[in-house]
Amino acid sequence: MRDPSGWAGRRPPADDGGVPSDATPVVSRISSGDRDWVAETLVREWTSTSVARLGELVEAAELPGHLATLAGRRVGLVLVDVRHREYEVVAISTSEPRRGVGRALMERCFAEARDTGCRRVWLVTTNNNITAIAFYQRLGMDLRALHRHALRVSRELKATIPERDAAGVRIDHELEFELLLED
Repeated sequence: MRDPSGWAGRRPPADDGGVPSDATPVVSRISSGDRDWVAETLVREWTSTSVARLGELVEAAELPGHLATLAGRRVGLVLVDVRHREYEVVAISTSEPRRGVGRALMERCFAEARDTGCRRVWLVTTNNNITAIAFYQRLGMDLRALHRHALRVSRELKATIPERDAAGVRIDHELEFELLLED
């Protein structure tokens, strides 16, 4: 029997929300009109607007940063904290994987850090976040430190951090990545 859909033996196209496959991410500074969307994204991705890392709880919703759009739709954000010539990526999120959104956001961070005289860009992720670990390495970031069992302290600060991810992998350690901008 012939497949009437025309997709026999092929995978049907993914639902792209109406975004053309050749759309290029546009990155702009987060404005006050974006703050509700930023807070909603943080809650959806991290259960609250707070991010725990390295023994500190950071209220991320009001941090400066950038958002990415594809065909006019908000599809990603990056929130940053700049202190003492160190540019921290506190949170990064994309809803359109493999579309260049994360890369565009991080490249904006690298450029902004250079422009403001920062000596490094750094961030923290967890041991289970294999996709992000590979992504940061493809961007040229290096693993600076493994903070063994750091999630014990982070869970004291933010009880909603799960013990295991959706695949059943234990979430125990924080990995710190950096990109050095000056010698």
